[in-house]
Amino acid sequence: MKEEIIYIDNPQESLDKIQKLISVVHEGFMALAMDYGYHINNVFGQTKDGKHEIYELRDNINYRIRSANLHFYLLLVRKLEIEQRFEKMLKEKPTVFNGFIMGNPHFEMASDEIMALYDSIVFHLSSCFDYLAMLTQFVFGENPESKLQWITLVKHCHNSESEFAKRKFIQNIKTVDADFVSKFNDYRAELIHRKKSTSFANVSWQLNSGKVITKFQCSEKIKINLKKIIDKDLNYCVSYASSEMIKQTLLKIAHVLNGMNDEFRENYHQHAPVMNNGGFQIISMNPETKFAESPALGYWSKFMEYKTFN
Repeated sequence: MKEEIIYIDNPQESLDKIQKLISVVHEGFMALAMDYGYHINNVFGQTKDGKHEIYELRDNINYRIRSANLHFYLLLVRKLEIEQRFEKMLKEKPTVFNGFIMGNPHFEMASDEIMALYDSIVFHLSSCFDYLAMLTQFVFGENPESKLQWITLVKHCHNSESEFAKRKFIQNIKTVDADFVSKFNDYRAELIHRKKSTSFANVSWQLNSGKVITKFQCSEKIKINLKKIIDKDLNYCVSYASSEMIKQTLLKIAHVLNGMNDEFRENYHQHAPVMNNGGFQIISMNPETKFAESPALGYWSKFMEYKTFN
């Protein structure tokens, strides 16, 4: 009996869910920048070539996330184009896929096309965490201009004498690294320096209608490297694995952001915004207490919806 391959049967629904999660996590980045401006450095009205660095760092991460999502969309589109290409080939010559002993070159080329897009998703997602480390250093570090890498940030979080030792978010970072990022970055390094990803084109077609269905099955190597994301004992198509990579990356980033929210709520004065001489500050006014509050609170409230994704 042929083992079932877990695949995406509704591509648009998958795209919509990921886009919704991206929007929710973006609320967290907006909140972080707002809290930075309210509690640490009143950057409202300050610019550097049109945009303050806090916003540049925030937007760099969002760029990587959107890039990964774009490549996921292109992967789904390419899969559809491959199926249409195969349908045309079968219509013109019904025996076009017959007679290959050492592997079908049409299927192998199609698989390479899919895997090129898959690899790009891995690269963009893995880069998110180095950008997140730089953003963390800029907001909470002693030297904001230091270009910290994720692996260095993790070492700081494990060091009881480091500048981050008393921050509320260090356990979030340690957990995310152990559960996801460490192995994921090793996987990225392997793709870059040692060996490309592979999949197997599982192609079927209906003789009467000529309709072609492709399922690009993850190799055992992919399943082992993504064992924190998918069950290595089951079979998955590459598109499904890609969607799970994006979702889990977003959820891990959200977990770190949630720790930063805890840091601002518990270790900063909630009703005393920092001010600049001659500048202005953006605040929210609590209608019940009549005290000033960070304008980030509304964004954090929307961000907490990430906990409903699984």
